[in-house]
Amino acid sequence: MRILGFPVQIRPGFVLFMLLIVVVNGQPMGSWLAGSVTLFTLVHELGHAVAARRTGATARISLDFLAGYASFTPTRALTRGERASIALAGPGIQIVLGMAALMVMGVNPLSPDDYASDYSSLAIWWAGPMIGLFNLIPVLPLDGGTIAGEIIDIFKPGRGRAIMARISPVATALAFVFMVLVEDLRPLAAFAAILLVLQMQMVSSRTPVRRGHSDAEDQAWRSGRPGVLVPPQVLSPWWEAHQLVNSGREEAAVAVVLDDLAGRRAGQWWPPHAATPAQLEPVVQRVVVRLPEPSPSDRTHSAAVLVDVLRRTGRPDVAAHYGSRVFALSRSGQVAILVARCSAALGDVENAAQWLTVAARSDAEPTLLLSTLVSAPEFARLRERPEIVDLIRALNSAG
Repeated sequence: MRILGFPVQIRPGFVLFMLLIVVVNGQPMGSWLAGSVTLFTLVHELGHAVAARRTGATARISLDFLAGYASFTPTRALTRGERASIALAGPGIQIVLGMAALMVMGVNPLSPDDYASDYSSLAIWWAGPMIGLFNLIPVLPLDGGTIAGEIIDIFKPGRGRAIMARISPVATALAFVFMVLVEDLRPLAAFAAILLVLQMQMVSSRTPVRRGHSDAEDQAWRSGRPGVLVPPQVLSPWWEAHQLVNSGREEAAVAVVLDDLAGRRAGQWWPPHAATPAQLEPVVQRVVVRLPEPSPSDRTHSAAVLVDVLRRTGRPDVAAHYGSRVFALSRSGQVAILVARCSAALGDVENAAQWLTVAARSDAEPTLLLSTLVSAPEFARLRERPEIVDLIRALNSAG
Protein backbone atom coordinates (compact mmCIF):
# COMPACT_ATOMS: atom_id res chain seq x y z
CA MET A 1 0.00 0.00 0.00
CA ARG A 2 1.23 3.52 -0.83
CA ILE A 3 -0.02 6.81 0.63
CA LEU A 4 1.25 10.13 -0.78
CA GLY A 5 3.83 8.06 -2.63
CA PHE A 6 5.23 6.38 0.50
CA PRO A 7 5.19 2.59 0.98
CA VAL A 8 3.08 1.80 4.08
CA GLN A 9 3.28 -1.55 5.88
CA ILE A 10 0.68 -2.45 8.53
CA ARG A 11 2.05 -5.29 10.62
CA PRO A 12 -0.02 -7.79 12.65
CA GLY A 13 1.19 -6.25 15.90
CA PHE A 14 -0.53 -2.97 15.04
CA VAL A 15 -3.85 -4.72 14.36
CA LEU A 16 -3.49 -6.59 17.66
CA PHE A 17 -2.84 -3.32 19.49
CA MET A 18 -6.00 -1.77 18.02
CA LEU A 19 -8.03 -4.82 19.07
CA LEU A 20 -6.66 -4.48 22.61
CA ILE A 21 -7.75 -0.84 22.67
CA VAL A 22 -11.29 -1.89 21.70
CA VAL A 23 -11.42 -4.68 24.30
CA VAL A 24 -9.97 -2.61 27.15
CA ASN A 25 -12.12 0.48 26.53
CA GLY A 26 -15.36 -1.26 25.56
CA GLN A 27 -17.97 0.10 23.19
CA PRO A 28 -18.44 2.63 21.77
CA MET A 29 -15.31 4.34 23.18
CA GLY A 30 -13.01 1.49 22.13
CA SER A 31 -13.94 1.72 18.46
CA TRP A 32 -13.67 5.50 18.40
CA LEU A 33 -10.28 5.41 20.13
CA ALA A 34 -8.87 2.60 17.95
CA GLY A 35 -10.00 4.39 14.79
CA SER A 36 -8.59 7.72 15.97
CA VAL A 37 -5.26 6.18 17.02
CA THR A 38 -4.95 4.46 13.62
CA LEU A 39 -5.66 7.69 11.74
CA PHE A 40 -3.41 9.94 13.81
CA THR A 41 -0.56 7.41 13.94
CA LEU A 42 -0.61 7.38 10.15
CA VAL A 43 -0.78 11.19 10.07
CA HIS A 44 2.15 11.35 12.50
CA GLU A 45 4.36 9.06 10.38
CA LEU A 46 3.37 10.85 7.18
CA GLY A 47 4.55 14.06 8.83
CA HIS A 48 7.99 12.51 9.33
CA ALA A 49 8.02 11.06 5.81
CA VAL A 50 7.01 14.30 4.07
CA ALA A 51 9.60 16.28 6.05
CA ALA A 52 12.26 13.72 5.12
CA ARG A 53 11.27 13.88 1.44
CA ARG A 54 11.68 17.67 1.49
CA THR A 55 15.39 17.09 2.21
CA GLY A 56 15.66 14.76 -0.79
CA ALA A 57 15.43 11.54 1.25
CA THR A 58 13.28 8.53 0.41
CA ALA A 59 11.00 7.23 3.17
CA ARG A 60 8.77 4.30 4.07
CA ILE A 61 6.25 3.79 6.91
CA SER A 62 5.60 0.79 9.15
CA LEU A 63 2.86 0.48 11.77
CA ASP A 64 3.57 -2.04 14.54
CA PHE A 65 2.59 -2.92 18.11
CA LEU A 66 2.49 0.18 20.38
CA ALA A 67 4.10 2.38 17.73
CA GLY A 68 4.65 3.29 14.13
CA TYR A 69 7.83 4.51 12.54
CA ALA A 70 8.99 6.18 9.35
CA SER A 71 12.43 5.12 8.14
CA PHE A 72 14.20 7.28 5.58
CA THR A 73 17.34 7.16 3.45
CA PRO A 74 18.98 10.55 2.86
CA THR A 75 20.70 11.35 -0.43
CA ARG A 76 23.09 13.79 1.24
CA ALA A 77 24.38 14.68 4.68
CA LEU A 78 21.58 16.19 6.77
CA THR A 79 22.17 19.04 9.17
CA ARG A 80 21.21 18.69 12.82
CA GLY A 81 18.42 21.17 12.18
CA GLU A 82 17.04 19.06 9.34
CA ARG A 83 17.14 15.89 11.44
CA ALA A 84 15.43 17.69 14.33
CA SER A 85 12.77 19.14 12.01
CA ILE A 86 12.01 15.65 10.64
CA ALA A 87 11.53 14.44 14.22
CA LEU A 88 9.33 17.44 15.08
CA ALA A 89 7.16 17.16 11.96
CA GLY A 90 5.36 14.00 13.14
CA PRO A 91 4.00 15.17 16.49
CA GLY A 92 3.62 18.70 15.13
CA ILE A 93 1.15 17.75 12.39
CA GLN A 94 -0.57 15.32 14.76
CA ILE A 95 -1.24 18.07 17.31
CA VAL A 96 -2.29 20.67 14.72
CA LEU A 97 -4.69 18.38 12.84
CA GLY A 98 -6.12 16.99 16.08
CA MET A 99 -6.86 20.49 17.38
CA ALA A 100 -8.28 21.50 14.00
CA ALA A 101 -10.57 18.44 13.88
CA LEU A 102 -11.96 19.23 17.32
CA MET A 103 -12.60 22.86 16.42
CA VAL A 104 -14.37 21.82 13.20
CA MET A 105 -16.61 19.64 15.40
CA GLY A 106 -17.38 22.74 17.48
CA VAL A 107 -15.35 21.41 20.43
CA ASN A 108 -12.96 23.55 22.47
CA PRO A 109 -9.79 21.40 22.73
CA LEU A 110 -8.72 23.33 25.84
CA SER A 111 -11.96 22.72 27.75
CA PRO A 112 -12.21 19.31 29.51
CA ASP A 113 -15.97 19.69 29.87
CA ASP A 114 -16.21 20.27 26.14
CA TYR A 115 -13.97 17.56 24.65
CA ALA A 116 -15.02 14.95 27.27
CA SER A 117 -18.72 15.40 26.53
CA ASP A 118 -18.73 12.89 23.65
CA TYR A 119 -16.90 9.64 22.83
CA SER A 120 -15.78 10.89 19.42
CA SER A 121 -14.28 14.17 20.64
CA LEU A 122 -12.61 12.51 23.63
CA ALA A 123 -11.04 9.87 21.37
CA ILE A 124 -9.75 12.50 18.94
CA TRP A 125 -8.41 14.62 21.82
CA TRP A 126 -6.42 11.66 23.18
CA ALA A 127 -5.22 10.31 19.81
CA GLY A 128 -4.34 13.72 18.37
CA PRO A 129 -3.11 16.51 20.68
CA MET A 130 -2.36 14.41 23.77
CA ILE A 131 -0.35 11.63 22.14
CA GLY A 132 1.35 14.26 19.98
CA LEU A 133 2.45 16.18 23.09
CA PHE A 134 3.42 12.90 24.76
CA ASN A 135 5.76 12.25 21.82
CA LEU A 136 7.61 15.49 22.54
CA ILE A 137 8.77 14.33 25.99
CA PRO A 138 12.60 14.36 25.75
CA VAL A 139 13.26 10.63 26.17
CA LEU A 140 13.90 7.90 23.62
CA PRO A 141 12.32 6.36 21.62
CA LEU A 142 10.00 9.37 21.44
CA ASP A 143 10.57 12.17 18.96
CA GLY A 144 11.35 14.51 21.82
CA GLY A 145 14.27 12.23 22.70
CA THR A 146 15.54 12.42 19.12
CA ILE A 147 15.33 16.22 19.20
CA ALA A 148 17.11 16.30 22.57
CA GLY A 149 19.80 14.02 21.14
CA GLU A 150 20.41 16.45 18.28
CA ILE A 151 20.74 19.32 20.77
CA ILE A 152 23.22 17.33 22.89
CA ASP A 153 25.09 16.48 19.70
CA ILE A 154 25.95 20.17 19.30
CA PHE A 155 28.04 19.98 22.47
CA LYS A 156 29.07 16.29 22.21
CA PRO A 157 29.44 15.58 18.47
CA GLY A 158 28.41 12.05 17.55
CA ARG A 159 27.38 11.21 21.14
CA GLY A 160 23.91 12.75 21.44
CA ARG A 161 21.80 9.67 20.75
CA ALA A 162 24.03 7.39 22.83
CA ILE A 163 23.75 9.75 25.80
CA MET A 164 19.96 9.91 25.43
CA ALA A 165 19.80 6.10 25.22
CA ARG A 166 21.46 5.90 28.63
CA ILE A 167 19.44 8.68 30.24
CA SER A 168 15.98 7.75 28.95
CA PRO A 169 15.21 4.50 30.85
CA VAL A 170 16.40 5.99 34.15
CA ALA A 171 14.38 9.19 33.67
CA THR A 172 11.27 7.22 32.67
CA ALA A 173 11.54 4.85 35.63
CA LEU A 174 11.87 7.77 38.05
CA ALA A 175 8.88 9.51 36.44
CA PHE A 176 6.82 6.31 36.69
CA VAL A 177 7.58 5.93 40.42
CA PHE A 178 6.76 9.60 41.02
CA MET A 179 3.43 9.30 39.18
CA VAL A 180 2.46 6.19 41.14
CA LEU A 181 3.24 7.91 44.45
CA VAL A 182 1.37 11.15 43.64
CA GLU A 183 -2.35 10.40 43.57
CA ASP A 184 -3.28 13.16 41.12
CA LEU A 185 -0.69 11.90 38.63
CA ARG A 186 -1.54 8.19 38.81
CA PRO A 187 -3.66 8.21 35.61
CA LEU A 188 -0.53 9.35 33.74
CA ALA A 189 1.53 6.43 35.06
CA ALA A 190 0.14 4.30 32.23
CA PHE A 191 1.98 6.49 29.72
CA ALA A 192 5.24 6.08 31.63
CA ALA A 193 4.64 2.32 31.76
CA ILE A 194 4.20 2.18 27.97
CA LEU A 195 7.41 4.15 27.57
CA LEU A 196 9.26 1.73 29.83
CA VAL A 197 7.96 -1.21 27.78
CA LEU A 198 9.22 0.42 24.57
CA GLN A 199 12.59 1.17 26.14
CA MET A 200 12.94 -2.37 27.48
CA GLN A 201 12.07 -3.71 24.02
CA MET A 202 14.76 -1.46 22.60
CA VAL A 203 17.34 -2.74 25.10
CA SER A 204 16.33 -6.42 24.97
CA SER A 205 16.26 -6.47 21.18
CA ARG A 206 19.78 -5.11 20.90
CA THR A 207 21.45 -8.54 21.06
CA PRO A 208 19.15 -10.39 18.60
CA VAL A 209 19.22 -7.41 16.24
CA ARG A 210 23.01 -7.46 16.32
CA ARG A 211 22.96 -11.22 15.74
CA GLY A 212 20.69 -10.76 12.73
CA HIS A 213 22.98 -8.03 11.44
CA SER A 214 26.10 -10.10 11.86
CA ASP A 215 24.58 -13.27 10.36
CA ALA A 216 23.41 -11.46 7.22
CA GLU A 217 26.69 -9.59 6.77
CA ASP A 218 28.85 -12.64 7.46
CA GLN A 219 26.81 -14.77 5.06
CA ALA A 220 27.30 -12.17 2.32
CA TRP A 221 31.09 -12.28 2.61
CA ARG A 222 31.30 -16.06 2.96
CA SER A 223 28.82 -17.17 0.34
CA GLY A 224 28.18 -14.13 -1.84
CA ARG A 225 24.50 -14.28 -0.88
CA PRO A 226 23.41 -11.89 1.91
CA GLY A 227 21.14 -13.08 4.71
CA VAL A 228 17.73 -11.62 5.51
CA LEU A 229 17.63 -8.14 7.05
CA VAL A 230 14.75 -6.12 8.48
CA PRO A 231 14.69 -2.33 7.86
CA PRO A 232 16.41 -0.17 8.98
CA GLN A 233 19.11 -2.86 8.92
CA VAL A 234 21.28 -2.80 5.79
CA LEU A 235 24.43 -4.52 4.61
CA SER A 236 27.66 -2.64 5.26
CA PRO A 237 28.94 -0.06 2.77
CA TRP A 238 32.05 -2.24 2.51
CA TRP A 239 30.00 -5.10 1.06
CA GLU A 240 28.31 -2.74 -1.38
CA ALA A 241 31.69 -1.25 -2.35
CA HIS A 242 33.11 -4.77 -2.78
CA GLN A 243 30.29 -5.60 -5.20
CA LEU A 244 30.80 -2.35 -7.10
CA VAL A 245 34.55 -2.92 -7.51
CA ASN A 246 33.86 -6.43 -8.81
CA SER A 247 31.51 -4.97 -11.41
CA GLY A 248 34.09 -2.37 -12.51
CA ARG A 249 32.44 0.65 -10.84
CA GLU A 250 35.44 1.77 -8.80
CA GLU A 251 34.46 5.44 -8.35
CA ALA A 252 31.02 4.43 -7.12
CA ALA A 253 32.64 2.03 -4.64
CA VAL A 254 34.77 4.79 -3.12
CA ALA A 255 31.75 7.11 -2.98
CA VAL A 256 29.73 4.52 -1.03
CA VAL A 257 32.36 4.22 1.72
CA LEU A 258 33.08 7.95 1.97
CA ASP A 259 29.38 8.93 1.83
CA ASP A 260 28.66 6.58 4.73
CA LEU A 261 31.62 7.99 6.66
CA ALA A 262 30.25 11.52 6.16
CA GLY A 263 26.74 10.51 7.30
CA ARG A 264 25.13 10.81 3.89
CA ARG A 265 23.69 7.28 4.01
CA ALA A 266 21.08 5.88 6.38
CA GLY A 267 20.64 2.42 7.86
CA GLN A 268 22.17 0.30 10.59
CA TRP A 269 24.94 -2.05 9.50
CA TRP A 270 27.31 -4.61 10.95
CA PRO A 271 31.09 -4.36 10.37
CA PRO A 272 32.61 -6.68 7.73
CA HIS A 273 34.25 -8.97 10.29
CA ALA A 274 33.83 -12.03 8.05
CA ALA A 275 35.55 -10.38 5.08
CA THR A 276 39.06 -11.58 4.34
CA PRO A 277 41.86 -9.03 3.82
CA ALA A 278 41.96 -10.15 0.18
CA GLN A 279 38.25 -9.28 -0.22
CA LEU A 280 38.71 -5.86 1.39
CA GLU A 281 41.99 -4.94 -0.31
CA PRO A 282 40.62 -3.80 -3.72
CA VAL A 283 38.27 -1.36 -1.98
CA VAL A 284 40.88 -0.16 0.52
CA GLN A 285 43.41 0.53 -2.26
CA ARG A 286 40.99 2.99 -3.81
CA VAL A 287 39.66 4.52 -0.58
CA VAL A 288 43.02 5.16 1.08
CA VAL A 289 44.21 7.58 -1.63
CA ARG A 290 40.97 9.58 -1.26
CA LEU A 291 40.78 9.48 2.52
CA PRO A 292 39.53 12.87 3.79
CA GLU A 293 40.57 14.61 6.99
CA PRO A 294 38.35 13.42 9.88
CA SER A 295 35.43 15.75 10.60
CA PRO A 296 33.28 16.25 13.73
CA SER A 297 30.26 15.34 11.61
CA ASP A 298 31.69 11.96 10.58
CA ARG A 299 29.98 8.84 11.92
CA THR A 300 32.13 7.46 14.71
CA HIS A 301 31.00 3.89 14.00
CA SER A 302 31.97 4.20 10.34
CA ALA A 303 35.31 5.81 11.20
CA ALA A 304 36.12 3.03 13.71
CA VAL A 305 35.33 0.35 11.12
CA LEU A 306 37.54 2.16 8.60
CA VAL A 307 40.43 2.18 11.09
CA ASP A 308 39.93 -1.54 11.71
CA VAL A 309 39.80 -2.33 7.98
CA LEU A 310 43.04 -0.38 7.44
CA ARG A 311 44.63 -2.39 10.25
CA ARG A 312 43.40 -5.73 8.92
CA THR A 313 44.68 -5.02 5.39
CA GLY A 314 48.24 -4.44 6.61
CA ARG A 315 48.24 -0.66 7.04
CA PRO A 316 48.72 -0.21 10.82
CA ASP A 317 50.65 3.04 10.30
CA VAL A 318 47.86 4.62 8.26
CA ALA A 319 45.24 3.23 10.66
CA ALA A 320 47.05 4.58 13.76
CA HIS A 321 47.53 8.03 12.23
CA TYR A 322 43.94 8.28 11.01
CA GLY A 323 42.52 6.75 14.19
CA SER A 324 44.35 9.19 16.47
CA ARG A 325 42.81 12.10 14.55
CA VAL A 326 39.36 10.49 14.75
CA PHE A 327 39.77 10.04 18.51
CA ALA A 328 40.69 13.72 18.93
CA LEU A 329 37.21 14.56 17.60
CA SER A 330 35.07 11.71 18.94
CA ARG A 331 36.79 10.49 22.15
CA SER A 332 35.64 7.02 21.14
CA GLY A 333 36.96 4.23 23.34
CA GLN A 334 36.60 1.76 20.47
CA VAL A 335 38.87 3.90 18.30
CA ALA A 336 41.40 4.20 21.15
CA ILE A 337 41.55 0.38 21.40
CA LEU A 338 42.17 0.12 17.65
CA VAL A 339 44.94 2.74 17.74
CA ALA A 340 46.53 0.78 20.61
CA ARG A 341 46.47 -2.39 18.49
CA CYS A 342 48.05 -0.57 15.55
CA SER A 343 50.75 0.97 17.76
CA ALA A 344 51.56 -2.46 19.21
CA ALA A 345 51.69 -3.96 15.70
CA LEU A 346 54.23 -1.27 14.78
CA GLY A 347 56.34 -2.23 17.81
CA ASP A 348 55.60 0.95 19.79
CA VAL A 349 54.55 -0.73 23.04
CA GLU A 350 54.85 2.46 25.09
CA ASN A 351 52.39 4.28 22.87
CA ALA A 352 50.12 1.23 22.80
CA ALA A 353 50.05 1.09 26.61
CA GLN A 354 49.15 4.78 26.75
CA TRP A 355 46.31 4.29 24.28
CA LEU A 356 44.95 1.39 26.33
CA THR A 357 44.94 3.61 29.40
CA VAL A 358 43.11 6.27 27.39
CA ALA A 359 40.57 3.67 26.24
CA ALA A 360 39.94 2.58 29.85
CA ARG A 361 39.22 6.18 30.83
CA SER A 362 36.91 6.84 27.89
CA ASP A 363 33.57 5.30 26.91
CA ALA A 364 35.05 1.94 25.87
CA GLU A 365 32.87 -1.02 26.86
CA PRO A 366 34.78 -2.85 29.63
CA THR A 367 33.96 -6.26 28.12
CA LEU A 368 35.27 -5.20 24.70
CA LEU A 369 38.45 -3.75 26.19
CA LEU A 370 39.05 -6.83 28.35
CA SER A 371 38.44 -9.34 25.55
CA THR A 372 40.74 -7.42 23.20
CA LEU A 373 43.45 -7.14 25.84
CA VAL A 374 43.54 -10.86 26.54
CA SER A 375 43.05 -12.14 22.98
CA ALA A 376 44.64 -9.68 20.52
CA PRO A 377 48.01 -11.07 19.39
CA GLU A 378 49.46 -7.55 19.17
CA PHE A 379 49.14 -7.21 22.96
CA ALA A 380 51.17 -10.33 23.86
CA ARG A 381 54.15 -8.28 25.09
CA LEU A 382 51.94 -5.68 26.73
CA ARG A 383 50.15 -8.20 28.94
CA GLU A 384 53.30 -8.54 31.05
CA ARG A 385 53.54 -4.83 31.88
CA PRO A 386 52.49 -3.97 35.47
CA GLU A 387 50.02 -1.25 34.47
CA ILE A 388 48.34 -3.56 31.94
CA VAL A 389 48.22 -6.39 34.49
CA ASP A 390 46.49 -3.97 36.88
CA LEU A 391 44.11 -2.87 34.12
CA ILE A 392 43.14 -6.46 33.29
CA ARG A 393 42.62 -7.19 36.98
CA ALA A 394 40.41 -4.09 37.37
CA LEU A 395 38.34 -5.00 34.31
CA ASN A 396 37.87 -8.55 35.59
CA SER A 397 36.75 -7.21 38.97
CA ALA A 398 34.30 -4.82 37.32
CA GLY A 399 32.82 -7.72 35.34
